[in-house]
Amino acid sequence: MNGQVATRRRGMALEEAILDATWSEIQIEGYSKFTFEAVVKRAGTSRPVLYRRWPTRVSLASAALARQIRLNPLTVPDLGSFRDEVCQLMRKFADRAPPQQRRLIFEMHEDLAKEKVNFLDSFAREDPLKEIVERAIARGEVDPARLTRRILRVPLSLVLHEIVITFRPISDDTIAEIVDQIFLPLVVPNGSDAVSNR
Repeated sequence: MNGQVATRRRGMALEEAILDATWSEIQIEGYSKFTFEAVVKRAGTSRPVLYRRWPTRVSLASAALARQIRLNPLTVPDLGSFRDEVCQLMRKFADRAPPQQRRLIFEMHEDLAKEKVNFLDSFAREDPLKEIVERAIARGEVDPARLTRRILRVPLSLVLHEIVITFRPISDDTIAEIVDQIFLPLVVPNGSDAVSNR
């Protein structure tokens, strides 16, 4: 029986079980009371297994949060407008961050900065803007030569920053400002000219 369990829980299956256990512990206890010991017990594994993958609490917690984000991908239909699609994507992202999750990010903030851990890196690898950007390029709304990974992270990062700093739901007007005044000038054709003329 033990052999069967060990086989079943190797690799990705074990990692997912650990991250699910971590998320459950964080939801119950919060980040401040979250411990490796509790995760070990809930996941039925050992501390060395956790430490090999995640050497610190914040790296484990951020991996669990990133997994939750990946399990709930954001999709936006073709609206015929890059701007409208980006605004809708940011609205969906902001709306799915309930107060408890915003509180978690706030609690983790100091440790994230101290250890230079960024769960957004995992989210960025999922390319939440990929389909929207591809449609926009096909319509001639976006200059592909202007796109970089960091630029594609701008709208998401700024929405998250606004939520964490104000600890309040972000308004549609604020999302529009981020998209119109910051993001679009970076990616639209002749965007640099538009910015310099403002």
